Amino acid sequence: MSVDKLRNSRGKAVAVFVEFTRLYKQYETAFYCFFEGEDSKYYGIRIRNIVRPEKDIYLRCSGKEGVLGIYRMLSSRQHYVNAKTAYFVDKDFDESIYEKGMNSIYETPCYSVENFYTSAQCFSEILRSEFKLTESDENFERCISLYTKLQGEFHNSVELINAWVACHREKSSQLNISDLSVSRFVRIDLNQVVAMYTIDDLYSMFPNIPMISQQEIDEKKAELSAKTRQKSFRGKFEIEFLLAVLQKLTNEANQGTYPYFTRKVKVVLSLARRTIISDLSQYADTPDCLYSYLESFRSTS
Repeated sequence: MSVDKLRNSRGKAVAVFVEFTRLYKQYETAFYCFFEGEDSKYYGIRIRNIVRPEKDIYLRCSGKEGVLGIYRMLSSRQHYVNAKTAYFVDKDFDESIYEKGMNSIYETPCYSVENFYTSAQCFSEILRSEFKLTESDENFERCISLYTKLQGEFHNSVELINAWVACHREKSSQLNISDLSVSRFVRIDLNQVVAMYTIDDLYSMFPNIPMISQQEIDEKKAELSAKTRQKSFRGKFEIEFLLAVLQKLTNEANQGTYPYFTRKVKVVLSLARRTIISDLSQYADTPDCLYSYLESFRSTS
């Protein structure tokens, strides 16, 4: 990370620290949770169900560095040694924070919280609750098979951009893709998912970043694909894929369109990119490592 970015992230961490100290004077026994951006939309229901704190206070930080910054500030001050604090960050394409001994922070075992929404298990829960399908219904099996097929095609289509972004992350390139939509690179239909970009297109979009060799990209592809791609690929792309499939599948269900459905299935699910994290939070995966992390706070909250 550049000096300017470090200085900027520290400045934002200071703002969160000031907010925390103000709240702590009034609520010393509260359970304070520090998140990247709006990740509380995923974690909140799990904190309430597992930790069950008498009072929980959520503080939004500016990205991973913001969370790590406030962690360093609080853990270095004896005055807050008894404060009940929890910290949550995404793994991203970075080296694990656990390699740096930060075991008091929860890091996702996948790229980000968005990946918790795109597993076959989560998709199955959505079918059961929102499409009102059971495992014995042939339409349930049709949807699961379709999702598995399309997700495989999607991963083949975004493998290049994931590897390319991961390589630049390693090099600390000035690559801002926070608002980049996967729809610019991939066409997602229920019959097929197709890539619509090349490596040259990526450099045309970001002309001022260094070149990555084909060997580096191939090695990164192998590294990411050696894991479960649904977990190792960029979460915002993954959840965009889920959103597109669910929106299209909802339309087909309400029309009873063959070959996706053998009859009309009334679905009132209404999703948008801006709200999908909160709208589907109850169906998202809760990995064992998160359950264990939250359970460790139960007796102290």
